[in-house]
Amino acid sequence: MLVFIRNLRFRLSVLPAAALLLGAFALPAIAQQLPPGDTPPPDVFSRVEDAGTAADHGGAAYVVVYDHAKNHMKPSGVTYVDSYIIYKVLTPEGCRDRSVLRWGYDPQSSYVEVREVNVIRGGEKIPVDVSLVHDLPAPQAAIYWSDRVKTLQLPRLQAGDGIEVTVFRKGFTYALLGEEQEPGDDRYIPPMPGEYFDIVLFGGDAPVVEKRYVLSLPADKRLHSEVYNGPLYSSTTYTGDRTEYAWWGKDLPPAVRETAQPDRSDFVAKVVMATAESWEAKSRWFFDVNKGQFEVTPGIQAKVDEILADAGLTGASEEARAKALLHWVAQNIRYSGQTMGEGEGFTLHPGSMIFEQRSGVCKDIAGMLITMMRAAGMDSYGAMTMAGSRIDLVPADQFNHCVCALRTADGSFEMYDPTWVPYNNSIWSLLEAEQHYLVGTPEGEFLSRIPYSPPGESPLRIEHTASLAEDGTLTGTMKLSGSGALDGRLRRMVAGARRQELGHFFARLLSPAGDEVENIEWKFRDPADFGGDMWVALSYRIRRFAAPVGGALELRSPMMQIVLHDGNLFRAGTMRYGPERATDLFLYYTQMIEGTETIRLPKGYAAADPPQSDEVDETYAYFKGTSRMDGRSLVIEQRAEVRRRQIPPDGYGGFKKAIDEAKEFGDGIYRIEKGGSR
Repeated sequence: MLVFIRNLRFRLSVLPAAALLLGAFALPAIAQQLPPGDTPPPDVFSRVEDAGTAADHGGAAYVVVYDHAKNHMKPSGVTYVDSYIIYKVLTPEGCRDRSVLRWGYDPQSSYVEVREVNVIRGGEKIPVDVSLVHDLPAPQAAIYWSDRVKTLQLPRLQAGDGIEVTVFRKGFTYALLGEEQEPGDDRYIPPMPGEYFDIVLFGGDAPVVEKRYVLSLPADKRLHSEVYNGPLYSSTTYTGDRTEYAWWGKDLPPAVRETAQPDRSDFVAKVVMATAESWEAKSRWFFDVNKGQFEVTPGIQAKVDEILADAGLTGASEEARAKALLHWVAQNIRYSGQTMGEGEGFTLHPGSMIFEQRSGVCKDIAGMLITMMRAAGMDSYGAMTMAGSRIDLVPADQFNHCVCALRTADGSFEMYDPTWVPYNNSIWSLLEAEQHYLVGTPEGEFLSRIPYSPPGESPLRIEHTASLAEDGTLTGTMKLSGSGALDGRLRRMVAGARRQELGHFFARLLSPAGDEVENIEWKFRDPADFGGDMWVALSYRIRRFAAPVGGALELRSPMMQIVLHDGNLFRAGTMRYGPERATDLFLYYTQMIEGTETIRLPKGYAAADPPQSDEVDETYAYFKGTSRMDGRSLVIEQRAEVRRRQIPPDGYGGFKKAIDEAKEFGDGIYRIEKGGSR
């Protein structure tokens, strides 16, 4: 995933230890006998006992019995979080999965202290020595920002055990220094002036009996908040100098896991909250915090002039020059995040640093393009977006990615994403269609959204001509060409394979058509040539392609078999689908496939009753396949469309119907018989 902003949701407040251990705000002890029907306040033992067994939770391996976090924001922006969690392991698998507790953190901006851990067994607490917590480097790939993880090995667990965990955190997501700093808090002050945000999911991998989130703000702070994706309880209370907000849920099922689903925040019950005044205020802040990062050095200016001169674009339109700079940055700034000092969150590193390092994460790659565009006299800005998920209207930090915005002559913005377009002829990957984004400008912008991309913007066109010999050998040529998202798919197929291994790569691509692929030759557009759409042309020979059956030859459509077995060509067609879905189907991009296949048959042979498909024209997908004899040639045609990148459960049935029809037609058997004058 392209990391731009680290969502460090470490919120804190000091809650009395006794109250935490009770898991609620404890009431004074009552000496007299309880009235009939009343029960004493819950404690850790009663909570674990009442949590039930695996049978009560659909066979779950463990359950979150109680999860309570109290977040205390200070005027400086530093937030203290007291977290109290009780787990109960229900099966041997749960004992294994909970045997080691883990807490991830970034030491540059957050702090974690494991204060108390107990195993609850047989009505007793078995203390775990928290001095045995290990502080280790976190596993990292592509982004190396010195994140760490604390771990604690628990004693051997038994099914039915509870685990009681008390942790203190402090850190930030988003705010700037203010007054009332405690000693040692300076490094945890976040970068936006005195603001708070969080996105709290009330569903995870395990069932939850009860989860509570409490936020205590200074009284002068005004909070925007909204609940999404399901009902939760809430309350608001006031004291003289603070306002306390609380949200909680009970008996929450585990988050549904399905193939190709959107980010969990799109469907799990959540609260989004922020004290930022508006999206415009956040836009102005993002501009201000980065306005000094795009200085054009002599070296950068010389490289920009060279790029445009080499492309013959020195006096070309702004659009043509911007595209040339985009592709230079996309192809020459490697995606690799190393710690470069302060500013690993919202602050983009200087363009001069990235130009020298030639590597960085999305914010750095975007910053390099912004700097180069400014060197070419263009009005460019940084922008934040959320790759792979929606952004809700509360002006919280719901971003994970950074891009470039170019202000055009009419005042609107054209979006460029150099991180997602290496080996892609687009200026903005169509895998990011319909994403929200926020441009940072001195005037302040409202949240915007990339337009819908119809299937016709991402077509895959297939032209296949072949000859079938009487012994079943097939010899042919297949040309694949693509635009939009499919341009990028084809380019990366070729660019991702080693040149000396292209023969093996193309053999695997053709293998669904037959086991004995040989004599492969290939041609393709240079994947780094962005002067037109990508194409790949293959010639081949497949021995024993058609099987002799009862005096005839039987075969399947090579075109359909190849397309339906390669996720780069037809992602939606390669997936396995259940009868129903509980969550959206997320495919990233729309797509159209138009394919024509002409197979010349041996003299005297013809296809008996060539199969036809039904035309399936649904809201979210379409398919129609036909086949016919044309002289001595069997002609097979297909057209498929995936019409939305994200398909809701109520539209899933129609979508699946179209895909099932494509698969059924693709698996159809053609019987080639002797006879007739063809």
